[in-house]
Amino acid sequence: MNKLMSKIFYAFFTIFIALSAIFFVIRLSPGDPVETILGERAKYEEIVKLKSQLGLDKSLLEQYSTFMKGLARGDLGKSLFGAKDIKGLLKERMKPTMTLAAFSVTIAACLGMFLGMMAGVNKNKGFDKFSRFLSLFALSFPIFSLAPLLVFVFSIKLNLLPVSEWGEMKHLFLPILTLVIPLSAVIMRVTRNKYLEESNSQWVLVTRSKGLSETAILFRILKICLPTILNVVAIQLSVVIAGTMITETIFDIPGMGSLLFDGIQNRDYPIVQGVIVYSTITYMVIYFALDYINEKIDPRTAQ
Repeated sequence: MNKLMSKIFYAFFTIFIALSAIFFVIRLSPGDPVETILGERAKYEEIVKLKSQLGLDKSLLEQYSTFMKGLARGDLGKSLFGAKDIKGLLKERMKPTMTLAAFSVTIAACLGMFLGMMAGVNKNKGFDKFSRFLSLFALSFPIFSLAPLLVFVFSIKLNLLPVSEWGEMKHLFLPILTLVIPLSAVIMRVTRNKYLEESNSQWVLVTRSKGLSETAILFRILKICLPTILNVVAIQLSVVIAGTMITETIFDIPGMGSLLFDGIQNRDYPIVQGVIVYSTITYMVIYFALDYINEKIDPRTAQ
């Protein structure tokens, strides 16, 4: 019970720190949303009036207090541009982001585990050397440079896939591939190293001497490797969420990432805060879910 309470406290503390940081950072950064709305030629009286209507004429601490009180009630406020409800905007943009992230993590985990196990089984052979080279090559490309490269190959040169459309499965291929390549490379290398570590352990030698098949031993090793792999996925979650938002912006996907980018450009504080709220909460929920699953399947903690 104490462990659960400490995790809940940690989750709330993390969300609080993230929201507080983004609240002050975006307001202290250059740019004024009122000037963006009214334009550079707006009169001083118009600027003062609109700031008063939007509550931007108050001190930072007063604005922060208002924001936190609204958040406690589940109220994320309204967009400064068009007065659209933030919850409604986030609900519209949530599906593309979650679809992209879920497919990417699932495919990367399965592909990374498979390649890692095969590389471990074929240690220092052709497949192992080639897969390690590919994983190192994949990790050398950050998402913002990998995505244009994939667009150049599959869309411009080969003319196989669309670049900036959304709605059909074919539109998912390039964005998912952009996220899967680096994540699967990480999982592949971790799985391979963990497999080699376990395959040389005493229990493997004992079970092999008793006549247990190599396939059965392989699955037992994979079961032992799962907690480590889940830890890697949990650690990489923040990278996946950030990568998903960058990918959405590059491929013009109508998700949380493009909404965040528009919010930052326009200094639309409520939108930026709303996206950070949802992203942080989603990260914490998935992280603790993976942590719970990890405790259940880890042989060292199983009762």
